[in-house]
Amino acid sequence: MLCSNCKKNEGIYPVTGADGAETLLCGECYARLGAAAEYAALSGIGQGGCCPVCGTTYEQYKRTGLVGCSACYDTFREELMPVIRRMHGKPVHMGGHPLGNGKLYELMDERNRLRAELEEAIKRKDMAEADRLNRDIREISRVIYRGDYGGEDDPV
Repeated sequence: MLCSNCKKNEGIYPVTGADGAETLLCGECYARLGAAAEYAALSGIGQGGCCPVCGTTYEQYKRTGLVGCSACYDTFREELMPVIRRMHGKPVHMGGHPLGNGKLYELMDERNRLRAELEEAIKRKDMAEADRLNRDIREISRVIYRGDYGGEDDPV
């Protein structure tokens, strides 16, 4: 039986789509599509449709597991969200932490949040709140610069 994706090589890897339908992929397509093949192949949803920006069709996405541009995420939102949730657990990109998930990153994040609050307090001319926020920011900065914050990224 031929590969359901490229229709050239013999399909040897069974892949089950979201609707439970099974298809076969050749080694080349299976290696190229990776985990996307497990979730996107023959999902049976979103028949038809085309991205107004890049022209990618849903059928192309099903075949390759790749979208053409960022507008595809809006165009095929209903079809892509279940796939993204299954693959990544969350439909929202959280980003990586450049310094790991340790205490240093948390302190830097808190300092940035307090700085934004400080700006708002100054705009409201709430000097007592601005003074308190400024003290908190200075204390967090001291901890960061001393390097005694503990956690997994504490310098040795």
